[in-house]
Amino acid sequence: MSTDEPFRTDYEFLKGVDYIFVSLDRNLSGEECHELAEKYFETHKQMTLPGQVLLVDLRPLADVTPRFRAVSKGHTFTPQR
Repeated sequence: MSTDEPFRTDYEFLKGVDYIFVSLDRNLSGEECHELAEKYFETHKQMTLPGQVLLVDLRPLADVTPRFRAVSKGHTFTPQR
């Protein structure tokens, strides 16, 4: 598997609270998405505007904390280095 082709899993935590989880090795299960959304929702619920989703980059980085950013709904993921 090439690190240039991450897996994208779209997930709606609550109505209007949408996430995109990006990982290197596989798509996440619904249960995994729900657990991650519960873990990060309270901290990040003010990060999006109407029409946006929260992109959570779970790929291994220099630190252990996932990177978050708000993106437009329908966003096409482009890997960042």
